Amino acid sequence: MFSTMKRLSGAARFLAAYALASALLSCGSTPCLSLEGTWEAEEGHLWAIRPDGQMLWITRFGSQFDTVRLTYHYDCSRTPAAIDLLDFDGGPWQGKTLYGILEPTSDTSFRFCAAAGADASVRPEYFDQTETVRFFRERR
Repeated sequence: MFSTMKRLSGAARFLAAYALASALLSCGSTPCLSLEGTWEAEEGHLWAIRPDGQMLWITRFGSQFDTVRLTYHYDCSRTPAAIDLLDFDGGPWQGKTLYGILEPTSDTSFRFCAAAGADASVRPEYFDQTETVRFFRERR
């Protein structure tokens, strides 16, 4: 490989080195989990997430349901990924923001943990066993 690199022009060597470095650096990166769709938690929560930053949070209480519309911001460039839930149109979180973390556990599940607060300083740093909720992609 090194003898081949010597025979290449300066521009070609640069491009070859850039391609190699890009390939090596991308090996450890994890692509974003697409949140679009419907996710359900065993605790009676269902999230219907749209790609435009809007979602519905549906909570089941026995045979009754409560539906709240809200906005979300998802940043998967962080580890763990950050997700903020805001602009609730009703319910206990109306007027508040939930600052959360989200971690894919497979391509069909993730875990979520959040805290309400005035700014992102309340965002959890780890997944607390008692506060973490696991969501699964709804089967079609």
